[in-house]
Amino acid sequence: MTIFAVTYSYGGPVEVLNEHRPAHRAYLGELAQQGKVMGSGPFTDDGAAGALLVFSAESAQEVHDILADDPLVVHGAVTEHSVREWSINTGPWA
Repeated sequence: MTIFAVTYSYGGPVEVLNEHRPAHRAYLGELAQQGKVMGSGPFTDDGAAGALLVFSAESAQEVHDILADDPLVVHGAVTEHSVREWSINTGPWA
């Protein structure tokens, strides 16, 4: 498996984000149980609203396919995202 770092940028009405966040977290929770999501969470600094998600997947295309079904993506709360292959050298995920 390959590790991928995904960044989300949130946009649009905050009500849309708040409405679909529980379904988003449930979706990611299921993926975590399957071993696809290694970790995820929102950025908490004063920068632009967004999140970091770390996936274990066969390919970047698999990650893009997974993201396409994320409720926050489906309903437009995620306005941009990036998927980058990540080489972990140190720590418990290495």
